[in-house]
Amino acid sequence: MNNLIEINDLYFSYDKKTNVLKNINLKIEKNKYYGIYGHSGSGKSTLLFLMGKILKPSSGEIIYSFNDNIKKHIGFVFQFFNLINELTILENAKLAQYIREGKENLKEIREFAEILGISRIMNKYPGELSGGEKQRASILRAVVGNIKIVLADEPTGSLDMANKIIVFELFKKLIQYDKTVVVVSHEKELIDFCDKKSYWKMD
Repeated sequence: MNNLIEINDLYFSYDKKTNVLKNINLKIEKNKYYGIYGHSGSGKSTLLFLMGKILKPSSGEIIYSFNDNIKKHIGFVFQFFNLINELTILENAKLAQYIREGKENLKEIREFAEILGISRIMNKYPGELSGGEKQRASILRAVVGNIKIVLADEPTGSLDMANKIIVFELFKKLIQYDKTVVVVSHEKELIDFCDKKSYWKMD
């Protein structure tokens, strides 16, 4: 099965009156970089939260090729980083690993830290980092611990253009390490980096 996630006839409403999403059908293939571009309020983040099992569909189904501990195989990257300020970047990553696998794997952390270009800041705290460094640290936390898919919600919204491009390029590199990436963004630059792309809008 080459599809990591399959979405069939998906509907979602926050108030049980108005559908934010309706009749969504989508297949997410393994080891691909997906970009969903759209304006605020278009429902793209809602779709991401449904894929990540943060929200439940009003109707329809989301089928995963990995059925054991689904949430443990999904890593989230958020616009405002959501790092634990009291922990170093290394400790943030180790905690994420432990939650997912019940053990630490420093080799994996070092490997991805090198890919992300943040090896030198692993013993620093989030408050000591720039916005771009914080986002790369949050990507590190999202990918360690046997993650199969990375879901990124507006991950570059608080970054300058140079750092936006760096982050989009880093997501592309993750595909080489058996990861699938889905990014939702209102940044048009995202589209240039993705294998699969779509424009998302409300009906």
